[in-house]
This record gives sequence, structure tokens and C-alpha cells, in this order.
Amino acid sequence: MSENKSTNWITPVALGVVLVALLVGALLLYNRLEGTTGSTTPATGASSDTTATTSAEATPAAGTGGTGIPGVNTTATEAVPDFTMTNANGVPVTLSSLKGKPTIMNFWATWCPPCREELDSFQKMYDKYGTQVNFVMLNIVSQGDTMTSVQKFCADKGYTFPLYFDVSGEGTTLFGVTGIPETVFLDAKGLSYGKVVGGMPESMVVAGMKVLTGSK
Repeated sequence: MSENKSTNWITPVALGVVLVALLVGALLLYNRLEGTTGSTTPATGASSDTTATTSAEATPAAGTGGTGIPGVNTTATEAVPDFTMTNANGVPVTLSSLKGKPTIMNFWATWCPPCREELDSFQKMYDKYGTQVNFVMLNIVSQGDTMTSVQKFCADKGYTFPLYFDVSGEGTTLFGVTGIPETVFLDAKGLSYGKVVGGMPESMVVAGMKVLTGSK
């Protein structure tokens, strides 16, 4: 009789030990899986500085916004922030003071390969549309260039489009520029059609001129 009692007592104890072991094993497995799936890998190469953006990001998407230019619409509706830049003569110029004609504003730097690749196209468009459109070739001098070095660079290349300088970095900050080149298209009232981040092929720059001037 005592043997039966001992057996009856041992059985639930053994089951309890098994259950505890299973729970501990499950908890350890969960923690291991959580450490694997819940962890995040730090982004490499992240920087607060503006970086060069490849032209691949500006590949045209057919019919995009009705213009064939990604991010650019046929109607200008978006208000943009005003800021003060400096022209080649060192004179402060506000973006709002250019209202009255459509404006193409390009954030660029001489050290940026995709920026340099599209400068010839901008020069061609300036030669053709310079009296109809404001060309604001806005150099980011706060990140390596100087006004003197940029002017020499453009003179050596034969570029005559108007040079402006974002000396304080105000324009870069207000427009949220994190990669260059970046090109913003504005109508005569100063409203934005949109922008292109990345280098543009000449066909896209030509399309942008058509948007700004209403030409076919």
C-alpha cells in the first residue's frame, strides 16, 4: 500500500520537472530568436554631409507627372521656402526676388561627378533659354568648394551660366538636400513643379525647359 502511495506522489513531481524543463527551453529559444530578428544593422556610410547622387536615380519614367520627368508635374502648385544666396559678385540675392520668370535651380559642386556631367547640358539650355528662364546654378560652397575655385572651374570650362553660392548652407537645409545634383523647377510665381534628385541626361534637361517655358 505504501509503495502505491509513493508511486502516485512521484508521478506528478516528474511531470512537473518535465514541464519546467520545457518552459525553460522554450524561453531560451525565444530569447535567441528575438536577438536575431529584432536586432538592426547600423547603416554604413551614413553622413550628415551632402553626397553625390548617381544619374541612375534620375532615370526618366515615361508619362511621369505628364512631363516624362520623375517628380516633375505639368502644373506648379508647391510653395517653396525663400532664402538668401550670394551671386558671383558677392551680392546677396533672395530666391523670391527672381519671381517674374520661371527658374531652374541646380544644387551642385565641382567635386561631384554627376554634377559635372550635366553642366554642358545646362550651358546649352542657358544659351537657348537664358532670356526666358532664370538659371540658378547654386554651388554648395560649404562642402569643399570656394567662390574663387568655382569661378575658375567654370571659366576654364567656358561656362557662362549665372553662378550663385549657398555660402551659409541655408538653401541646402531648407530644401532638404541630402544628395547632389538636385534640380528644382519653379514657375514665374515661385511655385514648384517638382524636383529631380540625381544627374539628368540632356534629354531630361530639355524636357524641363519645355515645362518651364510652355514650349513644345
